[in-house]
Amino acid sequence: MNPILLGVSDTIESEFDAEVYKNLTPLEKYQSLLFHSVDKLFGFLGTDREKLKPYLTDFVSIEAQSLGREGYGFTIKDANDMGFGGLACHTVDLGGASVGGALQQAHTIVKANPYAVVLVAAADIPKSVFKQVSDLKRLTATVCHKDWEMPYGATLIGLYSLLCERMMFDTGVTSEDLEEITKHFRSLAETNPRAFQYQKPMVEKQLKKPLSGVYSTPMIAIVTDHGFATLITSETMKQKLIENKVIKSDAKHIYVIGSGHSAHAEYLIQKKDLKSPAGLACERAVASSGINRSEIEYAWIYDCFTGMIIHEASLYFGVSPKETATTLRQGKISNGTKEIPINLGGGILNYQAAMALSGATGLVDVCSQYGLSVHPLPNVLSEPPKVSLLGGNGGIDSINSVILFSKDKIDKTPKEPMSLKPLEVNVPSPKEKEKATILSATTIYFNPGGEKKPPYLIVCSTKDNGEMVLTNLYDKEGKEIVSKEGLELGKTKVEFQTIDGKIQAVVD
Repeated sequence: MNPILLGVSDTIESEFDAEVYKNLTPLEKYQSLLFHSVDKLFGFLGTDREKLKPYLTDFVSIEAQSLGREGYGFTIKDANDMGFGGLACHTVDLGGASVGGALQQAHTIVKANPYAVVLVAAADIPKSVFKQVSDLKRLTATVCHKDWEMPYGATLIGLYSLLCERMMFDTGVTSEDLEEITKHFRSLAETNPRAFQYQKPMVEKQLKKPLSGVYSTPMIAIVTDHGFATLITSETMKQKLIENKVIKSDAKHIYVIGSGHSAHAEYLIQKKDLKSPAGLACERAVASSGINRSEIEYAWIYDCFTGMIIHEASLYFGVSPKETATTLRQGKISNGTKEIPINLGGGILNYQAAMALSGATGLVDVCSQYGLSVHPLPNVLSEPPKVSLLGGNGGIDSINSVILFSKDKIDKTPKEPMSLKPLEVNVPSPKEKEKATILSATTIYFNPGGEKKPPYLIVCSTKDNGEMVLTNLYDKEGKEIVSKEGLELGKTKVEFQTIDGKIQAVVD
């Protein structure tokens, strides 16, 4: 039995009167986004809260971390505030993979109970890290290890660029690839009235001013106020809701045929060999659906940074990063047998996204292809895809969730996932005089509010036993090196020494 999804609604700040919204408290803004999303979804289905209330069994939500609203109790309070008392409540916190995780939770609930009717809804009101220094400082404290990353000036952007620098070195992906891919998805957003980048042409010089390593402002996700809601149930319950005149008789749906997620490590420095959970998450989702990857005809892939679309798509479909980057210049990826379009709304680089809810952007995108979005994208495929993939990433590529949808019912037996190597955890333990080799390096140019003033270099070095260590870099005279020029990844040797009370890498 495959669960079904009946529609999706999202809410953005511009839907409200600007003067009224500006004067709301943070909690009032949050509730406006959440409640408005739910009510629009129910209106789309021809119902309202009062009519649907007796049939709802579960509420799945996502922690609004920017408000400090953490924990199960807040999910219960939100359900009660919407008038839904007595529901089974579930809280998800997978960072940017949370929407996929919430859909997986609903998928699991309905597979276990064909009489379940699950509301998945959430909201958050973060402000762009480029506008508020306090937000960036809090973000850094959340995503960076307090002992092995923060003292060296690590940032979210810096750690992602560290990953990208190594991927480019290993695969031949170029900065020109990143620029052309960024331009393509920006052009899609410019025609979307609900996109943050609507009618905002990109200026070429923006691409030439890096914030960290290869990444410039247009290559980094936009963070906005956002809310969303969707409803997942079974065909049995959908028919009952129609017969009881709770929802409209011509309500449509798509099938949720597979789900999977994989968590690696909380911090980048704990990721052995910089490995990613994306491939494992996709394999689990595909195996649970019983289909083959080659059947996927459309995908939305999380793009917090341009390099992540290349990285994830490559791991999802088993196609080399360089091949993936080449087709992504035209907004397509290969699923192994054909090129398929992705992210027709421009992705979170350009649309609207609260950080933990960023996958909601993808859900709107995918559902638009099937006529199931309250606010459909202006760019949709000429025919609804038979099978679609929604992939999301959390942390510094630490958690990945993948959901598969299909237009038609698919009765295939789930398969056992292919044997994949488990992800190992790195435990840094450098000692003075130990030798290592630089694995990746990137220069950080942007760290407002941080204790370490840019520009400066962060390097990830590997000891002979495979252990990784993140530090800054110094020459033999004790002067800090701020450029990766002259360094050879995989070749340049360093020695660990204590400088100003911290273990640092010194070029050997």
